[in-house]
Amino acid sequence: MTGRLFLVGTPIGNLGDITLRALETLKNVDVIASEDTRHTRILLERYGIAKRVISYYRQKERAGSEEILTLLAEGKSVALVSDAGMPCISDPGAVVVARAREAGYPVETVPGPTAVTTAAAYAGLETGFVFLGFLPEKKKERAAVIEGVKNIGLPLIFYCAPHDLEKTIGDLRDVLGDRKLASVKELTKLHESLYAGTLSDPAIDNEKGEFVLIVYPGEGEEVKAVDPKAMLNKLLAEGMRRSEAVKAVAEATGMSRNQVYAIGLDDGRS
Repeated sequence: MTGRLFLVGTPIGNLGDITLRALETLKNVDVIASEDTRHTRILLERYGIAKRVISYYRQKERAGSEEILTLLAEGKSVALVSDAGMPCISDPGAVVVARAREAGYPVETVPGPTAVTTAAAYAGLETGFVFLGFLPEKKKERAAVIEGVKNIGLPLIFYCAPHDLEKTIGDLRDVLGDRKLASVKELTKLHESLYAGTLSDPAIDNEKGEFVLIVYPGEGEEVKAVDPKAMLNKLLAEGMRRSEAVKAVAEATGMSRNQVYAIGLDDGRS
């Protein structure tokens, strides 16, 4: 039997939001690979699912992917789950998905909610937006990512931990100026909330909980695509290290780091 990898979406807050297909998949696979085994076991116990659970988290993605590939080679079926939402979307998963495809193993999606789309609907967004996940930890890299999407002319959506809230909003304000801001937290939970304010006055009266920040375009902005080559050259000219510049461009454009490196090589830079 050929091994198979399933990407299974899990609830982002309310455990009752899991789909019937997700439950069926988790019951039938041989192994569940989890971002946090303790967190996943709570979900499994809620629905009476007893399965072997292994760790697969950001800091050990390459080693974790080796273990999963070994299981797939043995003909096992593996379900990959994150703590909340869909694997790969600001969560671990991209490495093992790429490696499984390269090795010829089938990859299937079992879709579930994501905080970004749920927040967009909750805020009443009707058309496009740009999702950037969590901003980098280093201030210079954060500023570079924000600068890269400054003139796009679409709502910008970020994830933000409560301890980074003040810093993140401050960095957004420094680069973007004062813009309308919707701060969404505790999605699907009892205290689900949306605070409508601006980057200079967020109007957030309780900073506990995980946030999704929606920054609206400035007045009169037109949609402009990010030019990855121009952004890379600008950051390098400003003295940013190549690895940091490549990371910033990748996060601002959704390109892989290898693709960004290739742009630099095509431009005659090394």
